[in-house]
Amino acid sequence: MKKVAFDHGLPMTLLISLVYPLGPAAVILMPLIVGGVIDDYGFSEQQAGLVASMEGLGLVLGLLVGAQWVRRVSWTRMLCIGLAAYALVNLLSAGVQGLFALAAMRLLSGFCGGSVFAIVNAALGDNKAPDRAFGLAQAVQGMMMFAAFAAAPWMPAGRLVGTLFLLVAGAAVLMMLCLLRFPDRGAKQAETASATLARSAHRRLIWVGLFGGLLYYASVFGFWDFLERIGLAAGLASDAISLALGASQIAAVAGGMVAALASDRFGRILPLTVAATGQLIVLWLLLGQFALVSYFIGACLYQGLYIIATSYMLGVIAKLDGGGKYVVIMNAMLGIGVAVGPSIAAALIRAGDYGGINLAAALGILATLVLFLYIIRQSRNITNK
Repeated sequence: MKKVAFDHGLPMTLLISLVYPLGPAAVILMPLIVGGVIDDYGFSEQQAGLVASMEGLGLVLGLLVGAQWVRRVSWTRMLCIGLAAYALVNLLSAGVQGLFALAAMRLLSGFCGGSVFAIVNAALGDNKAPDRAFGLAQAVQGMMMFAAFAAAPWMPAGRLVGTLFLLVAGAAVLMMLCLLRFPDRGAKQAETASATLARSAHRRLIWVGLFGGLLYYASVFGFWDFLERIGLAAGLASDAISLALGASQIAAVAGGMVAALASDRFGRILPLTVAATGQLIVLWLLLGQFALVSYFIGACLYQGLYIIATSYMLGVIAKLDGGGKYVVIMNAMLGIGVAVGPSIAAALIRAGDYGGINLAAALGILATLVLFLYIIRQSRNITNK
């Protein structure tokens, strides 16, 4: 296969963005998987939370390991291996129904997805306009996840989980076509002395950002993974819930496009503040009993704003990261949030009352906003010195 050089143009950014959704696909689809293992396999909510956490943990491990080799290997060769392994593990997962066997398979699936995700995030972080690049990737992710959520009501009864795993396996095989034009290596081949100095000056701020990302994703996905159950507890019909979750992916597309078009035109403070404020309103709106229209609006706003916030948080880290490594580690930290969030959220459920999840998510989102406002302001001070 002919080696393709990295460039910052829109065609290559879009190609990289096509592969982006695959790494965290099962994590994004987790509300359906959580509901499916409860309804199809008879798991408890806590057991379903364990499965969700194992997927997130595997993603974290794949990203952390990937951060060590992502600048040293051929991207196309590693993507070929990663996509093949990801397809195989998801194919095998479709035939597993035991709790511990399924949890182990999802841990392995997350690891394979994390390995793929490490390469894609490094490629997007290398772009001269990382906010735009991540925004485009998030938009593509929204379109693909919408298709999966929209198809859920037509999946075979009692086979929702297995069918979802088969769809992810098929998507991994199709993504191999992108390898024909995928860059073999990134723009940041190795750390220069200047890059090392830049990282040293910003290292403390980067680690504050890494923690903030972990906190944000634990908060966001602790609520998101139980959003289907929250809708059922409010008396909404299952088909209406699936439709709302699917519609939320259209909002995710819109959020990604907003971030891509805005880029850093309005800075990063305003977009992050708007996103956090909107999500706090949603968490209040979906507390206790609510109407179907509130669920639709809340799910859509929550997803769209989370995509915007993610694009700008990654943009903050990418700009501070002179060596091109920490943007991958940032995604690992996001994955840790994904892993711990569902289990923490499950522990907050009291006799069918999900209000504790809403409160915990609100506090986490607010704290994250404060941390990133601090990072942005302090990085300006360092730059101006």
